[in-house]
Amino acid sequence: MVEHDPRIPEGAVNVSVGGFNRFVGPLFRLSETPGDEIRRFAFIVTDKHMNSAGTVHGGMLMTFVDISMSQTARAVSGAKSCSTVSLNCDFVGPGRLGDVIEARVKVTRRARTMVFMSAELVSGDHTLLVATGLWKVPVES
Repeated sequence: MVEHDPRIPEGAVNVSVGGFNRFVGPLFRLSETPGDEIRRFAFIVTDKHMNSAGTVHGGMLMTFVDISMSQTARAVSGAKSCSTVSLNCDFVGPGRLGDVIEARVKVTRRARTMVFMSAELVSGDHTLLVATGLWKVPVES
């Protein structure tokens, strides 16, 4: 049995249970506050997330924000799956070994088959990445 890390809040749900996500996780969806427009996710930086410069690999940050935004698109649309159409990322600061990195995702617009979002990745008071993206929601026939 894996011990709960106290840096991840109680009630967090591991969303990295299948496929590629298992290799980069564990990644967690954090509990929501009723009425909150922001959906939150988190992971703890380990050796496997690092690049040779001693900071979190940019690809890991992009992977984490993509998964967080995809989870959000599914949650708001009720869809079982959705597809990333566009993901734009700007790197703002470095992540470090042992950091708890949190994704804060906001839906900016919802159409019948598209979900528009913005997100930021933060560690404490430091912003690491900002992103915008568009997700395609399949139409049920």
